[in-house]
Amino acid sequence: MTGIIVSVVLSLSIGFLWEWQQAINITGGIGVIMLLLAGVLNGTFVSGVQMRANREIETAEDKESRNKFSSMFFLWGLPFFLMAIAIFMIVK
Repeated sequence: MTGIIVSVVLSLSIGFLWEWQQAINITGGIGVIMLLLAGVLNGTFVSGVQMRANREIETAEDKESRNKFSSMFFLWGLPFFLMAIAIFMIVK
């Protein structure tokens, strides 16, 4: 919920203070970076062999921490990315 509020407030303030293209670039950039971080922490970009090897050496606390941060980055990145798309569709 806070990701939605922050993305809306940030994009509207940037759009009204500077220009809408800047709002698209900044919110889209934040969204893409956060979604990529979520993918890296989630293990989306590694092979199955590497995932099985990591599972053997990873503790329960490490897995819980990694999943928590991955979920947080995804839930913050998705609203920023969708807000950039919405502004792009409205402005263009």
